[in-house]
Parts: sequence; structure tokens; C-alpha cells
Amino acid sequence: MRLAATFSLLFAWGLTQAGPTPPPSARDHGAVAVVRRDGIIFPFASFDKDKWQLTWPIGMTREMPVALADVPEDWWGKATRDGWQLHAFDGSVRPLQLQRPTMFWALCSPRIGITTTYAVPQTVPPVPPEPFAKDGVAINGGVPLEPIERVDPESAEAVALVTQLLAKLDEVEERTVRGVRSESGWSHPLSRLERAKRPFKLEAWYRSPSGKPGWTVSYIEAVRAFAPGPDDNGCGLETLISGWIHHQDGVLTKRADLRGKVTYCDRVGATAMLPFGRVTPRERTYWLFQLSGWENEWYGVAEVGPDKVRHVIEAPVSRCPLFPRRATSR
Repeated sequence: MRLAATFSLLFAWGLTQAGPTPPPSARDHGAVAVVRRDGIIFPFASFDKDKWQLTWPIGMTREMPVALADVPEDWWGKATRDGWQLHAFDGSVRPLQLQRPTMFWALCSPRIGITTTYAVPQTVPPVPPEPFAKDGVAINGGVPLEPIERVDPESAEAVALVTQLLAKLDEVEERTVRGVRSESGWSHPLSRLERAKRPFKLEAWYRSPSGKPGWTVSYIEAVRAFAPGPDDNGCGLETLISGWIHHQDGVLTKRADLRGKVTYCDRVGATAMLPFGRVTPRERTYWLFQLSGWENEWYGVAEVGPDKVRHVIEAPVSRCPLFPRRATSR
């Protein structure tokens, strides 16, 4: 599947190193931007200590800046034109020089980005994969980027986690199925007991420390797949569940924020996470990440605490018309 293959390639690089730690005064303010493989960056969040803002325009503006000096000051937020660093997914950290504003396409949406001195050895394909490949994060202000661990979903630890979460996953699936039926009139062809015969499988598990000793926060993506029915054209139903969970001293807590989606194996309307890393400008820790699918691509910043996650930035860079589908999310 094209989308899954793209995610797998991106995840394989990982985030293994953090940059040098600057003095605290240099970490209080700045901005973060996603770095595309074609060298274009899109600044999606500005920070001042623990205050975050979206200052770069999401949509196109009436007048496109021609040169870097023409970019309005309020677009930068707390960032500057100089002092950017590329934190690449291969673990390297190096200076990044901005060049000029440019237009690029994020899925179906034209957006304003900035060309840079970043160049990749291989040629960008004439018809790039969607979502467009990302090679790292650019940070202005000197705050170090720390890694988000990727746990092997085939590991014994991951299998044990699914067992611990099974009752919760069943509950989220049932709530989602009932919600779809209430909103659209569509009914799942299998009963709750019949669905429970199929296992849940973890597809992704990302985690990091979350502010206090012994506490970790995780984002998971799980699927329960069903055999195609006679009218499914070989593409069976799936229940997708994703969201946040918390551990204290290695023990799973009751706090969880999980959401479900019922779709088919083409996963129209679904999203998957690409974690960029985590930053701590002052005292609080934040995850930087991308969520994207066939129709949507957006960037997020989330404050991760010992027992809760608070989204502080949601930058929807593209929302395209949905393909026809028979089941929806809740």
C-alpha cells in the first residue's frame, strides 16, 4: 500500500540523537519547522517559554513575499531569519540557511514555505509520494531536539501491551461502531461477540519520558482487521484505534485517550503519526509530530504530562475532499 510504504520508510530512519544543549537563555524562544525532502521548510509553531503560537500563515496570502526580507515580521513569531538548525532523522544536526519564500503543494493544498540550503543526494521523484517525504525538523532558538522512542510492534513488550489494553480497545471499538450507526444508519455486519474473535494488532508504539521520574507517555496505533465480505471487493473492514496512554514505573495506568475509526483496508479517512521529536523550552516537555493520511496532513505540538496530554498547536496544512466511503469515524 503506497501510504504504508511511505510511513515505513520514514520511520526506519528514527530519531537517535539530540543536538548540543545551549544555555537556558538561548532556549526560551524560537520556532520549529518541518523539513521536506526537497529542502523546503514550513514553520508550524513559534514558542516563547511555554507559550506556543501558530504565526506562519496556513493558507495562501493575497501577496506572496518575493524575498526573505519581504516576509512580514509577525509571520516569524519569536523566530529570526538566522540561527536555524536542521535536526535530521538520521541523527545529524547542522546549520540551515534560509533562502527565499516559495509555494509548494501539501496534498491538494498550495502553501507558502521557504527554500533552504538543505539538499539530498538523490533526486526528488517527479511524482512524489503522498504525504511528501520529510527528512527532519528545523529549529530556531537553540532548543535541543530529543528523541521519541519507537518500540518494535512485534516485540514481546508490544504483545503484552495489547493484552493489557484489550478490554479498553474492545470498549473503544464498540463505542465507535454505535456512533457510526447513530450518525449514518450504517451497521457493522459483525456483532460485538463476532468482532471480539479477531485479535487487535499493534502497528505503531511511540513513547518518551513525560515530566516526572518513572512516568512515560505513549502514542499507539492498533488495528483489528476482518476478512472481506461478498460486497467488499477484496478489501475488508478494519477497526483502527489510536491515541495516548501512560505508564508509571512500568505499570499501565487507567488514564487513556483513545479514539476509533471503522474503515476499509484502503484506510480512507485514517491518519498515522510521524513523530519528529520532543523539546523542552523551559520546564514543560512537548512532542512535535505529523499526522497524515490520504486526505489530511497536519502538524502538531502536544504538551506531555505524567497523566495527560494537552494539544497546544494544531496546524492543518491540507484537508482534501474525502474519497467515497461506507464507514466513518467517531
